[in-house]
Amino acid sequence: MDNRPLIDWHSMFMGVALLAGARSKDSRKRNGACIASADYKIVGVGYNGLPRGCDDNDPTYWSDDDNDPLHSRHSYIVHAEVNAILNCVVLPLTGSTIYTTQYPCPRCVQSIIQVGIQRVVYLEKKSHHTALNEASAKMLRDAGVDVQALQELEMRAAAWCQELSTFIAKPER
Repeated sequence: MDNRPLIDWHSMFMGVALLAGARSKDSRKRNGACIASADYKIVGVGYNGLPRGCDDNDPTYWSDDDNDPLHSRHSYIVHAEVNAILNCVVLPLTGSTIYTTQYPCPRCVQSIIQVGIQRVVYLEKKSHHTALNEASAKMLRDAGVDVQALQELEMRAAAWCQELSTFIAKPER
């Protein structure tokens, strides 16, 4: 008789982040985040989306002109990491880990550091965001926050999360 769980902690928490991201209405990139306490309890979950009360059907919120802040979705979207922090059931988050589907941007890193999160585990990193990634890395390093790609941390968990991600992305039949 095998008494081991089907998935490890990293798979579970990143899986929750992936499932949360599936709730996002941002068709360009659906990101999710899950915050786990040092004793393996989920204390916050979030996905990228509009602030409460903003109409998801208003096309202005989903525009893609990054040269015009009024018509750029980046002006309106609350990132998954910040939503997970705002949805937390406890604060501070000292000693906790945030699992993110995307390497966090500098704005999110500021919040991650401020609430006491000690570790970031991410699934993907946008290689074309070199300067932003470097700014995030500098703040995380200077603040003593541990950062690891899930693939480097636990290959089996990364493979399982890739399967889950593929399953979630399948079009409805």
